[in-house]
Amino acid sequence: MGNSQSIDKVQTVVKEGIKIYETIKKQQEQENHQQNHYQQQHYEQHYEQHYEQHTTYHHSADVDDDEHYSSLRQKAHIEAEKRNQLYSQSQDAYHRGDGGEAKELSIEGHKHDQRMKDYNRQAAEYIYAKKNQGRPTNEIDLHGLFVTEASEKVEEAIQRCQASGEENLVIIVGKGLHSPGQIAKLKPAIIELVKKYNVSCQPNIPNPGCLFVEFGKGTGDLSWLDRFTDKMANGEGCLIM
Repeated sequence: MGNSQSIDKVQTVVKEGIKIYETIKKQQEQENHQQNHYQQQHYEQHYEQHYEQHTTYHHSADVDDDEHYSSLRQKAHIEAEKRNQLYSQSQDAYHRGDGGEAKELSIEGHKHDQRMKDYNRQAAEYIYAKKNQGRPTNEIDLHGLFVTEASEKVEEAIQRCQASGEENLVIIVGKGLHSPGQIAKLKPAIIELVKKYNVSCQPNIPNPGCLFVEFGKGTGDLSWLDRFTDKMANGEGCLIM
């Protein structure tokens, strides 16, 4: 009888120990999940800050002089600064061990991030409509757009032209004279983008600062032509005659 009671007590203790262990393990898993969540969140925040600081839109004199467009970009910039400040404060709170405050600050930061994106979207749609009003259906002007915004418009234009049976598409990307260090960012990005389509893409045709896309001809290595026409290009703008 005594042995039976001892065994029962041991089993009870073991069961309670297992229950405590499972509870502790579950808490640790939740804490690890929360920590991984915040680490990923702060990585994304750092990336967004880096992206915002190093992204510039494709300038031109008439674009920069447009008050409505400039106002929208400025509002987006202000929202980005507020977002970055809140993300930084959120990270500080997290390192202090205040997960609740870190989460609240992060949520507020996301609100400003969304506003920034909304203002940039409005600016992109406005300037694209203005720059392309009255143009032929197989020609687009990307002045005033970020690379990501311009890429979306190029894909839309390629798909539209292919669907309507156009033979070619002229993409005005500019010569990069207003880019930092006068190093063009948009042109190489668009050339790389169109490689996934069955097209050929020739730079500086019909004018310097343009890309001439022909459908159904495949993509060849035209880097030599790019370098040659860049050297031959004069100071004239990219005008379609």
